[in-house]
Amino acid sequence: MDGPDETLRAAMSAESSGNKGEAVRILKDAIKRWPQHATFAVHLAESYRSIGDHKAAVKVLKKVIKNHPERLDAVLTSARSNLILGKAKIAERQFMRALSIGMDPIEGVVSISRCWMLRGRNQEAWTSALAEFKRTGSIHTGLHEILTEIAPILGYPIPAMDPIAEQDRVNSNLNRKDMPSLEVPSPHEEKHISPKSTTDASEILDELLSGPEISQKIPTDILDFEL
Repeated sequence: MDGPDETLRAAMSAESSGNKGEAVRILKDAIKRWPQHATFAVHLAESYRSIGDHKAAVKVLKKVIKNHPERLDAVLTSARSNLILGKAKIAERQFMRALSIGMDPIEGVVSISRCWMLRGRNQEAWTSALAEFKRTGSIHTGLHEILTEIAPILGYPIPAMDPIAEQDRVNSNLNRKDMPSLEVPSPHEEKHISPKSTTDASEILDELLSGPEISQKIPTDILDFEL
Protein backbone atom coordinates (compact mmCIF):
# COMPACT_ATOMS: atom_id res chain seq x y z
CA MET A 1 0.00 0.00 0.00
CA ASP A 2 1.33 3.43 -0.93
CA GLY A 3 2.34 5.79 1.85
CA PRO A 4 1.47 9.50 2.19
CA ASP A 5 4.35 10.72 0.02
CA GLU A 6 3.57 8.35 -2.84
CA THR A 7 -0.12 9.18 -2.62
CA LEU A 8 0.53 12.91 -2.78
CA ARG A 9 2.80 12.44 -5.79
CA ALA A 10 0.08 10.41 -7.51
CA ALA A 11 -2.47 13.15 -6.88
CA MET A 12 -0.13 15.85 -8.17
CA SER A 13 0.66 13.77 -11.24
CA ALA A 14 -3.05 13.34 -11.98
CA GLU A 15 -3.59 17.08 -11.52
CA SER A 16 -0.71 18.04 -13.81
CA SER A 17 -1.92 15.65 -16.51
CA GLY A 18 -5.35 17.26 -16.46
CA ASN A 19 -7.14 14.41 -14.71
CA LYS A 20 -8.62 16.63 -12.02
CA GLY A 21 -11.35 14.19 -11.08
CA GLU A 22 -8.79 11.50 -10.33
CA ALA A 23 -6.75 13.96 -8.27
CA VAL A 24 -9.81 14.81 -6.19
CA ARG A 25 -10.58 11.12 -5.66
CA ILE A 26 -7.03 10.34 -4.54
CA LEU A 27 -6.90 13.29 -2.15
CA LYS A 28 -10.29 12.59 -0.60
CA ASP A 29 -9.22 9.02 0.06
CA ALA A 30 -5.90 10.24 1.49
CA ILE A 31 -7.69 12.52 3.97
CA LYS A 32 -9.62 9.52 5.26
CA ARG A 33 -6.47 7.42 5.58
CA TRP A 34 -4.21 10.12 7.05
CA PRO A 35 -6.43 12.80 8.62
CA GLN A 36 -3.44 14.13 10.56
CA HIS A 37 -1.77 15.33 7.34
CA ALA A 38 -3.30 18.74 6.58
CA THR A 39 -1.38 18.95 3.30
CA PHE A 40 -3.87 16.60 1.65
CA ALA A 41 -6.76 18.90 2.54
CA VAL A 42 -4.93 21.95 1.20
CA HIS A 43 -4.17 20.19 -2.08
CA LEU A 44 -7.77 18.98 -2.29
CA ALA A 45 -8.98 22.55 -1.83
CA GLU A 46 -6.69 23.69 -4.64
CA SER A 47 -8.05 20.91 -6.85
CA TYR A 48 -11.60 22.04 -6.10
CA ARG A 49 -10.60 25.60 -6.96
CA SER A 50 -9.15 24.44 -10.28
CA ILE A 51 -12.54 23.04 -11.28
CA GLY A 52 -14.43 26.07 -9.99
CA ASP A 53 -15.91 24.46 -6.88
CA HIS A 54 -14.95 27.20 -4.43
CA LYS A 55 -17.64 26.27 -1.94
CA ALA A 56 -16.12 22.80 -1.57
CA ALA A 57 -12.65 24.34 -1.25
CA VAL A 58 -13.75 26.52 1.66
CA LYS A 59 -15.52 23.62 3.34
CA VAL A 60 -12.57 21.26 3.21
CA LEU A 61 -10.26 23.90 4.70
CA LYS A 62 -12.49 24.84 7.63
CA LYS A 63 -11.11 22.14 9.93
CA VAL A 64 -7.55 22.67 8.73
CA ILE A 65 -7.62 26.37 9.60
CA LYS A 66 -9.10 25.63 13.00
CA ASN A 67 -6.51 22.98 13.86
CA HIS A 68 -3.54 24.57 12.07
CA PRO A 69 -3.99 28.36 12.27
CA GLU A 70 -0.37 28.89 11.25
CA ARG A 71 -0.84 27.36 7.78
CA LEU A 72 -0.60 30.28 5.38
CA ASP A 73 -1.48 28.15 2.36
CA ALA A 74 -4.77 27.05 3.93
CA VAL A 75 -5.80 30.55 4.99
CA LEU A 76 -4.93 32.09 1.62
CA THR A 77 -6.69 29.39 -0.39
CA SER A 78 -9.83 29.78 1.69
CA ALA A 79 -9.70 33.58 1.49
CA ARG A 80 -9.36 33.57 -2.29
CA SER A 81 -12.30 31.22 -2.69
CA ASN A 82 -14.43 33.22 -0.27
CA LEU A 83 -13.69 36.36 -2.28
CA ILE A 84 -14.81 34.65 -5.49
CA LEU A 85 -17.94 33.44 -3.70
CA GLY A 86 -18.73 37.04 -2.78
CA LYS A 87 -18.08 36.55 0.93
CA ALA A 88 -15.95 39.65 1.08
CA LYS A 89 -16.15 40.24 4.83
CA ILE A 90 -14.90 36.74 5.65
CA ALA A 91 -12.26 36.96 2.93
CA GLU A 92 -11.08 40.31 4.30
CA ARG A 93 -10.54 38.89 7.77
CA GLN A 94 -8.75 35.88 6.36
CA PHE A 95 -6.43 38.06 4.28
CA MET A 96 -5.73 40.12 7.42
CA ARG A 97 -4.88 36.89 9.16
CA ALA A 98 -2.68 35.80 6.26
CA LEU A 99 -0.77 39.08 6.48
CA SER A 100 -0.06 38.39 10.14
CA ILE A 101 1.50 34.99 9.34
CA GLY A 102 3.61 35.77 6.30
CA MET A 103 1.56 36.80 3.27
CA ASP A 104 3.38 39.08 0.83
CA PRO A 105 2.55 42.62 2.03
CA ILE A 106 1.81 44.05 -1.41
CA GLU A 107 -0.42 41.15 -2.38
CA GLY A 108 -2.14 41.59 0.96
CA VAL A 109 -3.03 45.18 0.12
CA VAL A 110 -4.25 44.11 -3.33
CA SER A 111 -6.43 41.34 -1.90
CA ILE A 112 -7.91 43.36 0.95
CA SER A 113 -8.60 46.25 -1.41
CA ARG A 114 -10.53 43.82 -3.60
CA CYS A 115 -12.60 42.85 -0.57
CA TRP A 116 -13.35 46.49 0.19
CA MET A 117 -14.37 47.12 -3.42
CA LEU A 118 -16.80 44.23 -3.28
CA ARG A 119 -18.27 45.69 -0.09
CA GLY A 120 -18.64 49.12 -1.69
CA ARG A 121 -15.84 50.68 0.36
CA ASN A 122 -14.13 52.16 -2.68
CA GLN A 123 -12.63 55.17 -0.92
CA GLU A 124 -10.81 52.98 1.60
CA ALA A 125 -9.61 50.66 -1.16
CA TRP A 126 -8.37 53.65 -3.16
CA THR A 127 -6.54 55.21 -0.22
CA SER A 128 -4.80 51.96 0.75
CA ALA A 129 -3.91 50.91 -2.80
CA LEU A 130 -2.67 54.38 -3.78
CA ALA A 131 -0.44 54.66 -0.71
CA GLU A 132 1.16 51.27 -1.40
CA PHE A 133 1.41 52.00 -5.13
CA LYS A 134 3.40 55.16 -4.45
CA ARG A 135 5.44 53.49 -1.72
CA THR A 136 6.57 50.74 -4.11
CA GLY A 137 7.60 53.12 -6.87
CA SER A 138 4.43 53.09 -9.01
CA ILE A 139 5.37 49.79 -10.62
CA HIS A 140 2.96 47.17 -9.26
CA THR A 141 0.45 46.04 -11.89
CA GLY A 142 -2.08 44.62 -9.42
CA LEU A 143 -2.28 47.86 -7.46
CA HIS A 144 -2.53 49.88 -10.67
CA GLU A 145 -5.42 47.70 -11.89
CA ILE A 146 -7.33 48.42 -8.68
CA LEU A 147 -6.73 52.15 -8.99
CA THR A 148 -7.78 52.05 -12.65
CA GLU A 149 -11.08 50.40 -11.70
CA ILE A 150 -11.88 52.72 -8.80
CA ALA A 151 -10.80 56.03 -10.33
CA PRO A 152 -13.87 56.57 -12.56
CA ILE A 153 -16.20 55.58 -9.71
CA LEU A 154 -14.74 58.21 -7.39
CA GLY A 155 -14.01 60.73 -10.13
CA TYR A 156 -10.25 60.62 -9.58
CA PRO A 157 -7.52 60.66 -12.24
CA ILE A 158 -5.77 57.34 -12.80
CA PRO A 159 -2.20 57.53 -11.48
CA ALA A 160 0.47 56.75 -14.04
CA MET A 161 2.71 53.74 -13.77
CA ASP A 162 6.46 54.17 -13.87
CA PRO A 163 7.17 54.47 -17.64
CA ILE A 164 9.93 51.85 -17.59
CA ALA A 165 7.74 49.38 -15.72
CA GLU A 166 4.85 50.06 -18.10
CA GLN A 167 7.03 49.43 -21.15
CA ASP A 168 8.39 46.25 -19.57
CA ARG A 169 4.82 45.08 -18.99
CA VAL A 170 3.85 45.76 -22.61
CA ASN A 171 6.96 44.05 -23.95
CA SER A 172 6.41 41.10 -21.65
CA ASN A 173 2.84 40.67 -22.91
CA LEU A 174 3.98 40.87 -26.53
CA ASN A 175 6.75 38.35 -25.98
CA ARG A 176 4.37 36.01 -24.18
CA LYS A 177 2.06 36.00 -27.20
CA ASP A 178 4.87 35.41 -29.68
CA MET A 179 7.00 32.89 -27.77
CA PRO A 180 5.10 31.59 -24.74
CA SER A 181 7.48 28.71 -24.08
CA LEU A 182 10.74 30.60 -24.62
CA GLU A 183 10.22 33.83 -22.71
CA VAL A 184 12.83 34.42 -20.02
CA PRO A 185 12.39 37.66 -18.04
CA SER A 186 15.45 39.86 -17.98
CA PRO A 187 16.80 41.02 -14.61
CA HIS A 188 15.31 44.43 -15.41
CA GLU A 189 11.88 42.92 -16.02
CA GLU A 190 12.06 40.89 -12.84
CA LYS A 191 12.80 44.04 -10.88
CA HIS A 192 9.60 45.70 -12.04
CA ILE A 193 7.35 42.66 -12.18
CA SER A 194 8.05 41.67 -8.59
CA PRO A 195 8.52 44.85 -6.57
CA LYS A 196 9.22 44.67 -2.87
CA SER A 197 7.30 46.72 -0.37
CA THR A 198 9.35 49.20 1.59
CA THR A 199 7.44 48.23 4.73
CA ASP A 200 6.91 44.88 6.37
CA ALA A 201 3.64 43.03 6.81
CA SER A 202 3.16 44.14 10.41
CA GLU A 203 3.30 47.83 9.46
CA ILE A 204 0.84 47.37 6.60
CA LEU A 205 -1.45 45.33 8.84
CA ASP A 206 -1.41 48.15 11.40
CA GLU A 207 -2.32 50.64 8.68
CA LEU A 208 -5.16 48.49 7.37
CA LEU A 209 -6.54 48.00 10.86
CA SER A 210 -6.28 51.70 11.74
CA GLY A 211 -9.14 52.91 9.52
CA PRO A 212 -12.18 54.16 11.45
CA GLU A 213 -14.67 51.73 9.94
CA ILE A 214 -12.29 48.80 10.19
CA SER A 215 -11.41 49.38 13.82
CA GLN A 216 -15.08 49.38 14.72
CA LYS A 217 -16.12 46.30 12.78
CA ILE A 218 -13.14 43.94 12.87
CA PRO A 219 -12.40 42.16 16.16
CA THR A 220 -9.10 42.96 17.84
CA ASP A 221 -8.21 39.30 17.44
CA ILE A 222 -8.15 38.89 13.67
CA LEU A 223 -8.04 35.12 14.08
CA ASP A 224 -11.60 35.15 15.40
CA PHE A 225 -13.89 34.78 12.42
CA GLU A 226 -16.61 32.50 11.17
CA LEU A 227 -15.97 30.35 8.11
